[in-house]
Amino acid sequence: MARRTIDIPDLTGETWLVTGATSGVGLETARAASAHGARVILAVRDTARGGEVAAVLPGEARVVAVDLASLDSVRRAAAELGDDDEVIDVLVNNAGAVTPTRRETADGFEMLLGVNLLGPFLLTNLLLPLVRRRVVIVGSNSHRGASFDFDDPHVRRGRWNPASAYARSKLGDMLWGLALDRRLRDGRAAAGAPGVDVQLTHPGWAATNISNASGNAFIDRVVTGVCGVFAQPAAQAALTTMYAATRPLPACSYVGPDAMRHLRGMPTLIGRSAEAADPEVAERLWELAERETARIGGE
Repeated sequence: MARRTIDIPDLTGETWLVTGATSGVGLETARAASAHGARVILAVRDTARGGEVAAVLPGEARVVAVDLASLDSVRRAAAELGDDDEVIDVLVNNAGAVTPTRRETADGFEMLLGVNLLGPFLLTNLLLPLVRRRVVIVGSNSHRGASFDFDDPHVRRGRWNPASAYARSKLGDMLWGLALDRRLRDGRAAAGAPGVDVQLTHPGWAATNISNASGNAFIDRVVTGVCGVFAQPAAQAALTTMYAATRPLPACSYVGPDAMRHLRGMPTLIGRSAEAADPEVAERLWELAERETARIGGE
């Protein structure tokens, strides 16, 4: 597929924090932001790999250790950034996980809910006083096939499978973004500067390692082959994040690719599921996330 791009403004003087910035869409987001003048904070689990990425970015970069599967790690990272008086113009919640079997985080959360939602939720809330312009949450159109089970969010009683767990976690991201946006606009969230907003995005079908998580080598090879034909390169997929991060958009817009049922193409505003747009469900999700993250090591 021929590479296309978008106009990205000069980001000189801005600082971007990107989670999961050592591979895939997160890496390409960090590269694009750096290439256009931003200072980039790589918030990553693998700090050695983060150092390698920082060394080859064209602009200034910093590595901060954060494991979203551990709320203690999230709190340490936020404290480090706060103690250093960092200012974050754009916070990109990009990191995500898929596992072939049900696992739990260090805090006892179902892994995908913990890494894709609860860890980023806490990190963003702790960093929000440092944010000056925008919070970007990378979701997924898989949220359309999900419904959030508030009675069994960690799937301790129900039947678990990776596709439904991932979709549920990404629906959680959509709902969290909606609830955070409402709090920013009505003054309930302590943002660092007036006018901070939330934007939601999804990269479409991106050729990244997250697609190869079945645990079966043969299936992963097949998926890799199919991705090579139909998926878009990570650099192309990252354009939706860059669009969501840099364009003047209505609050809490949802950006995705414009072609092949929003699986690839150029960034555009798209719709979301009815549940993902329901403010009452969003409030329930916020309360759940707030309760879960507060009870593990919180004050």
